[in-house]
Amino acid sequence: MDCQDCLNRDSKLVEAMVAADKADTDLRCYFLTHRRGAGVSDLDEYNALYELARHSAEQRHRAYLASVEHWRQHG
Repeated sequence: MDCQDCLNRDSKLVEAMVAADKADTDLRCYFLTHRRGAGVSDLDEYNALYELARHSAEQRHRAYLASVEHWRQHG
C-alpha cells in the first residue's frame, strides 16, 4: 500500500503532466494558426505560450523526480 506522501506526489505528477500537455497543445495550435507570419501581438502571444510550456515542463520534471526520489526511500 502506498503511503500518503506517495499518493500526494502521484497526484501532483498527474496534474503537472496534464498542465504540460495542455501548454504544449496550446503552443502547437499557435504554430498551426500562425504558420505564414506573425505581428507584434502574435509574437507576444507566442512568447507567453512558450514560457508557459517551458514552465509546465519544468514542473512536470520536478514532480517526476520528487516522486522517483520518494520511491527510492521506500527501498
